Amino acid sequence: MKRSGAVKFPHSVQLFKFCQKVMMHQKGTKVRDQEVGSILNFNPSDCSHWKRGEKNVRSVFALAKLADSLNVETALIHDITSGAVDLDEAYFEYLEARHYKAIRGQTSEATGDEIKATRTRVLDFVQRVQQECEFQTPPLYLPEVMRTFAFISAQPVDMLDKLSRILRIKAGQYCIQYKKGELKAQTRMSMVKDLARIIFEGERGRFPEFGAQQARLLAYEEQIFVANLLLPRSMMMVELSKLDTRRNVIAELAAIFWVPKSLVSFQLQEIVCENLGVRVAAVSPESSVRRLETAEMLGS
Repeated sequence: MKRSGAVKFPHSVQLFKFCQKVMMHQKGTKVRDQEVGSILNFNPSDCSHWKRGEKNVRSVFALAKLADSLNVETALIHDITSGAVDLDEAYFEYLEARHYKAIRGQTSEATGDEIKATRTRVLDFVQRVQQECEFQTPPLYLPEVMRTFAFISAQPVDMLDKLSRILRIKAGQYCIQYKKGELKAQTRMSMVKDLARIIFEGERGRFPEFGAQQARLLAYEEQIFVANLLLPRSMMMVELSKLDTRRNVIAELAAIFWVPKSLVSFQLQEIVCENLGVRVAAVSPESSVRRLETAEMLGS
């Protein structure tokens, strides 16, 4: 008999699909339902109930086990089960975390002076953009940013596979299409990533201050642009000083600036590494705030 009616636990369905999608990405092959269920030692029946939303997976131990097995942040798993993010947004966060690690690997081939010079050029450019759109209090509203780039427009459309994409209208003219509906932090960041690709890759010639493109620093340039446009360091430090550090400050900052938590973690790690002179790969998001406070005390 065919089942009908609303799914009892829709967020659990999203969690199952996320786990399966991540496993397929990591293995590079199709993943059977039972392979997902085996993480939690589910029998075929339990696994089937989970997939259909008839079994609610919310135990902190189960969620921690899923996060550990998939090598993702536990907070991301909790966000899925609470409905804070949907499948596309969660998968975007997962890919971004991997992207950050890839950037660190690429920049390891560059010298400290090259990285510093690249960062300075991008930060100067971002500051000019923010001044033009009169960005003074968070969050940054993207329509104001888009108006500073006359050759780029934005349009909401029905999309199933991506949060945003670039449409080249004609030579030198672009439209960033984004997923129609409630604008989430991940969609905002995806749009700014597309903006960065247009500026630093497609239309780099319009901005001679960036110089010639260097493959090993291109991804870093774009990431610094995205992070500092949406989450300016000076503003983040001001807001951080107001927060109760006994709370989840990464979640608090993400809400204030309307950005994904992964972007807050990246920005905190960048600042910590600059202040303490440590390798980025050695700093975890959880320790970033504590290290940052230490650096501030040492500098005061």
